[in-house]
Amino acid sequence: MGECRNCGRTEQKYLGAIGKVNPFFLKRALGIELRLPKSPSAVKQMVRDVVAVPMSFFSRVTSQSAFVDMQVCEHCFFIQTSIPFSDEEIGRLYADYRTPSYNKQRTKYEPEYAAIADAVGYDPVEVRTRTTALKALLRKTLGATDPVTILDYGGSDGRFIPDIPGSKFVYDISDLDPVPGVTRIKSESELGAYSLVLLAHVTEHVPHPLKLVQRLRKCVEPGGYLYIETPQELSDQERTDLQKGDARFDIPVHEHINFYCLPAVSALLEAGGFDIVATEIAPVDLGWVKGVHLRALGRKPVAD
Repeated sequence: MGECRNCGRTEQKYLGAIGKVNPFFLKRALGIELRLPKSPSAVKQMVRDVVAVPMSFFSRVTSQSAFVDMQVCEHCFFIQTSIPFSDEEIGRLYADYRTPSYNKQRTKYEPEYAAIADAVGYDPVEVRTRTTALKALLRKTLGATDPVTILDYGGSDGRFIPDIPGSKFVYDISDLDPVPGVTRIKSESELGAYSLVLLAHVTEHVPHPLKLVQRLRKCVEPGGYLYIETPQELSDQERTDLQKGDARFDIPVHEHINFYCLPAVSALLEAGGFDIVATEIAPVDLGWVKGVHLRALGRKPVAD
């Protein structure tokens, strides 16, 4: 069954082909499009074209979807696709992330996305909610000790770095100009060592979260901190039902290809060589959606 790409353990439980792959993901990452096949017969093709309209009326009920095998780690309860997507495939998905071209193509395959496209990652309520919660967690756990240098890895333009003292940097695959007070690092090879590294809403997107955390460990100073934040999209009860085989629902595979609970976030930090300092689970209102966020702060041992 392979290993958990979150904690490295090998105790995996097969959940079945229940990962429903979003059509936009199929097109962007894999170059696959779902449609009726063309017929070599002009008459047959004409018939198909005629029935396409009434068929589309019933598509929400009768249409077929693409599914991938899913598994859950019996150690940390992390849920992943049985076969990982490649870095190249995920790179194609995010090549122009949240730019007009990205939003246009995604809306073509997900018309409902148009209603939130401009708000995702930009809604003032989301920015305020996330930065306020992180600032409160840091104040509670670190006290009066402020980080000297802060890196937001995968942090868009740096708008989610909380308003605390320290030199602020952001690394992201996009070419967005950073917000005032934040310095953009253009290449991962240019990353240094920082007293606080933020990994917020990234681990649910990447094929190998543990490999990423292990790589980022080098970017955290001895005695420094790594902060992970990710959504919890499946309730604890739904996760239990999946493990028991009692669930009657599919897991959507869209931008998010990994699915977390609080034990999984903690296990990721520990497997990456960090000591757990604090964890939180909290309901959130991001303006454009309500959900649950998982937060965890890990400390790199001073002796490293």
